Amino acid sequence: MSQRSGPNVLGPLACLALVALLSSSGRAADVPAPPAGRPNILWISAEDISAGTLGCYGGPARTPRIDSLAAAGLRFDHAFSAAPVCAPSRSAIITGVMPTTLGSLPMRCRATPPRHLVGFPRLLRDAGWFCTNAAKTDYNLSATFDPGWHESNAKAHWRNRPDPRQPFFAVFNLGVTHESGLFKDTLAQARREIDPAERCDPAHVRVPPCFPDTPTVREALAARLDLAALLDRDVGRILDELAADGLEDDTIVFFWGDHGEGIPHGKRSLNEHGLRVPLVVRVPSRFADRAGHAAVGATSDTLVSLLDLGPTALDLAGVPIPDWMEGHSVLGPHAREARVVVGARDRMDAISGFGRTVRERRLRYVRNFLPWLDGDDLPPYADGVPITGELRAARAAGTLPPGAEWFARATRPVEELYDVATDPDGVHDLAAEPAHAADLERLRTSLRDWMRATRDTGILPEPILRREAAVAGSEWAVFHPPQGTAAEEAAAARYDALLDVAWDVGAGRAPDRFMASLTSPDPALRFWAASGVGWSAVRHGDTAAAVTTLAPLLDDHDPVVRIAAARWLVRCGAAERGLAALASLIDDDDADVRFAALASVEELGMAARPLWDRVARLEFGKDERYASDIVGRVRGWIARGGTHRGR
Repeated sequence: MSQRSGPNVLGPLACLALVALLSSSGRAADVPAPPAGRPNILWISAEDISAGTLGCYGGPARTPRIDSLAAAGLRFDHAFSAAPVCAPSRSAIITGVMPTTLGSLPMRCRATPPRHLVGFPRLLRDAGWFCTNAAKTDYNLSATFDPGWHESNAKAHWRNRPDPRQPFFAVFNLGVTHESGLFKDTLAQARREIDPAERCDPAHVRVPPCFPDTPTVREALAARLDLAALLDRDVGRILDELAADGLEDDTIVFFWGDHGEGIPHGKRSLNEHGLRVPLVVRVPSRFADRAGHAAVGATSDTLVSLLDLGPTALDLAGVPIPDWMEGHSVLGPHAREARVVVGARDRMDAISGFGRTVRERRLRYVRNFLPWLDGDDLPPYADGVPITGELRAARAAGTLPPGAEWFARATRPVEELYDVATDPDGVHDLAAEPAHAADLERLRTSLRDWMRATRDTGILPEPILRREAAVAGSEWAVFHPPQGTAAEEAAAARYDALLDVAWDVGAGRAPDRFMASLTSPDPALRFWAASGVGWSAVRHGDTAAAVTTLAPLLDDHDPVVRIAAARWLVRCGAAERGLAALASLIDDDDADVRFAALASVEELGMAARPLWDRVARLEFGKDERYASDIVGRVRGWIARGGTHRGR
């Protein structure tokens, strides 16, 4: 913890005195203070914003109100989202449980929570707080989930509580910095709210080395700063309402971002731009002892996950933190520090993925479980951001700068390592350097131990996970049967077996490593074994042997195994057999299966060209949005005579 200093920052005692003076003089006569020991809690969340953008973090954006909040509070310098996209990140925030544990990591998956799990606002509500949410939910959980709000709509506000003496927990979600703010029509509307003389000059922005330096990229980066200025305005309006009600001295204020920047190499990426977020907490002087920190004008280097926000709010309110929460308090009587923070991404819209990252204070480790995926893993939604088109154009022209090589890679390394202190843009991978061998081993072990301890559900192909969850009652229950039972012991053994094989698949072990698992009674193990054989063959060029090994799996009783075998047969040169198998699955009776088959068609690109006409004739309802999206894209490829993602 360190005190910040500067020409415009008041010292701690002066800040406390000023806040106390303003609060006591500005209290509305008809708004009594909440009972002693029961603070109000106000959350202001921002979408798609990285910490390094804001002025209080040394960023270039004009954010005086957020900066003032930080100057009067505590700024966390190492805060990270659990996932680099909204829905799984908010799943972690509302529950205090990792989306990898709940099975809520794939985008728009609607996982079923276990019966014991509720949103932490429910716990505050049961303890007497009036809980409101204006208005984003997006929890990636099924309708059985109870978040606990009294009000959750655009008009939800602490002012709606029936008794002005009742403490409140109020959330305001600000969307002006969302990725869609860079879409052409949306941006034009937003910029009309900014005086042209106050707009950021594209000529003066810093272009990170991970992007080509073009006028379009500069314009988009400048627009991000303009949107941050609008965010600051919106934050100020909420703080002004709090002051007008005379509640500043009774309210703990949190400001945070749900994940990183809504641009390529940010949102959806397991790096600093995708995961590091702002987190500022202002604790009034009357609750300073409870906070347990020097909470005025200070910074904290504590490692924080947004998973910890709910437990921290409960701790500051004096409400017990339930044992099932994986997050912990970082500011309160039960605050503790973590040694590492974990982040995760799986499927993003229809784009496959399975990656995990471990962040220490200085180093970030990334493990790619599907290293055969290329560098352009952006879903079509990201096409609305002009930087996406610039990256693809530069890749096609061969003009990507060295720092943007991540986008051009045909495959990715199984392990990556970055020194975020010297390389916050994450362009210099240290994983192969002998000097970092010990760091690599430590972080590799840390990730593997965490996955085993939490039973990371990403180890199961999504259709298998949903199918087993329907039997077990929830995705969480698949690997967490009742404690002390034979089922629990079997689940632990199964998890270890799956993790062992998946770990070796990414590492590119020889096909012999996977042969025994190809006949396992567990379809998930057969899936990973098929992937191991296929990936090893593609890497080492022994595709004929792989075709012989994988062909029998086209008759596997599990469609997920058939999809895996078909995909690798296409890549190993047996396209006719592989595509015939996929053709039989793209309109399967099981929605998860047909989506997985369609996603494989998209992933194979031109290699699946013989299936395009058949895919283009499919029709899906609105409840199968991503399947319909793939069909629409295939129709576009046919019309253009091109293929996927700008290639």
